[in-house]
Order: sequence, then structure tokens, then C-alpha cells
Amino acid sequence: MRIKEDKSSADTILDKRRLQALGVLLPIKLMSLTFLPGRHPLGRAGEGMRFLRSRPYEPGEDNPRNIDKFSPPDQLWVNEFEAEVRAQIVLLCDMSGSMAFTPKDNVRNLSLLQLTYSLWRASDSIRTVLYTQDEGEFYSERNLKTQMEKLSKRLGEHSWGEGLGPLDALRKYSLRSRGNSDDLIFLVSDFVRISDSMGHHGPQLWRSVLRRISGDFVPVIISFNLSTDIVGSVKLWDPERQKQRLTYLTPSRIEKINEREMQRVLKVESFFRSLGLDYLIIRNERDVYPQLAKLKGLRRRRKS
Repeated sequence: MRIKEDKSSADTILDKRRLQALGVLLPIKLMSLTFLPGRHPLGRAGEGMRFLRSRPYEPGEDNPRNIDKFSPPDQLWVNEFEAEVRAQIVLLCDMSGSMAFTPKDNVRNLSLLQLTYSLWRASDSIRTVLYTQDEGEFYSERNLKTQMEKLSKRLGEHSWGEGLGPLDALRKYSLRSRGNSDDLIFLVSDFVRISDSMGHHGPQLWRSVLRRISGDFVPVIISFNLSTDIVGSVKLWDPERQKQRLTYLTPSRIEKINEREMQRVLKVESFFRSLGLDYLIIRNERDVYPQLAKLKGLRRRRKS
């Protein structure tokens, strides 16, 4: 369902200056996205019951109270309904230093804010966890405006910690969330530390952790593609090593960097495909909403 774009209402939720400070230069699409969680009979959020189908009444099998009172006496029918549910969705977001690289940082911020906005407008329940090796920050507000404000403010602080591998992050969350009935878990990360768990026993380790969580797991792979227009001396800062160095970028060097990053992402993509997971690859801000809409359509076609 498309949400009508209301500029005045959008401005009360999204502080454009704050978004620009985060590097989010494109407007967030004011549209809802409903993902089929896989454990719910109905793919959209809501309350109550939805009409499913009518079928002939079967004596001895059906409760007579379920007979449609408007059906003809010589042809009794039973109406079947299915419950509408509100999906419980968790957004895990990597706040390690490897995500501090500006192209990836901008894409991560927009991905997280777009997911939060679109899923909330679809009436799903959203919990966000910003994690590093030391701690996890949980955000679960009562309204969309407060959630977006707190997330954009936190992302704008540009404070990172030592990284935590995606498998360890998922394992840590599964231990803390015992008893929760999550339907979908998105993990927004560049997955640069996944190589440690892609060895001979890697798939078995991932499957054992995925079995502990109650919902479907969807990796959101954050990548980048440097423009060849960026040439000359550039200062690079590594927040994890707390070091800064000056490097000189040429078109050929940028091309090699992009090629190496593409090969890295292909390995990560192949690994998640071997696990039978849905996943997203986002390289720039313009990819965010189309990729989310593509995932929505993929899951809907599979369930239909």
C-alpha cells in the first residue's frame, strides 16, 4: 500500500538538516514496506481476522456454529478466516570502525532509517540494536517520530567501537533475546569480518546459530563503489586502529579498490546463498529503496 506523501507531516518526522549531516542527501521514500515474515498466515500487519475463503459444510467435521447464515438451506457453506498479525522485526546495525568509511557510513545510515520508516508505516513492531564488541544499544520507542529522532541523533554522533563479527553479533543477540518471538531479523553490516566463519565449518556454525533465533534472518550487505572523479591526496582515518594516513588516489588505483571490494562482496553473497538466505547488497544510496522493494516482492511471490 502506498502512503500519500505529505510534506508537512514528513518534516515533523524527518529533520532534513540532521539527515544531511549524516550524509543522507536523498529523501527517504515515504512508503510502507510489508515483508512476509514466514511464520504468519497474513503478510500485512493489523488486528482481527481476514476473510480467507468459503467452502461446503462438512457434517461431523465442521462446527455448525460456523455455517454462513446467508447460505441456502440445501447448500450450506462455511466461511474460513485467518488471523491478521503484527510482525515483530529486529534491525541489528553494525557500528564498528570499518563502517566509518564515508561511502559505507552514508549507505548504512540511509538503509537503517529507510527500513525503520517503511516498516513502521506498515504497522510492524520495530526494535533497533546498534552493536559493537563492547555493548549493544537498544531502541524501541512508542511512536515513529521519536524512533527516527533518536536514531538520527545517535548516528550523527559518529562514535564507533571495536568491531564484532556478524556471527558473534547474531549469537550474542540470540542469547539476550531468549523468549522473544521475532519474525524477521535484519543485520545491516559490511560483513568484513565474516571471512573468519566462511571456512570448512563455517556453514555449520551459522546454521547452529540461526536455529536458535525464532525468525527469518536477512543480511543487508553494505558496500561501496568509488567514483573515478575522486583523485588526488586523501586523508584516511581508521577508527579501530586510531591511525590516520595520507594516500594518493589515481583512477587506476580506484578501479583496483572497486574490483577488490566487488570480489569480496561476491564471496559474502555466495556464502549466504549457500545457506539459503534472502539478502540485500546496497552499494549506494539510490539502491536502498529499490532493493528493499525487490526483497518484498521476492518473499511475497514465494509465499503465494
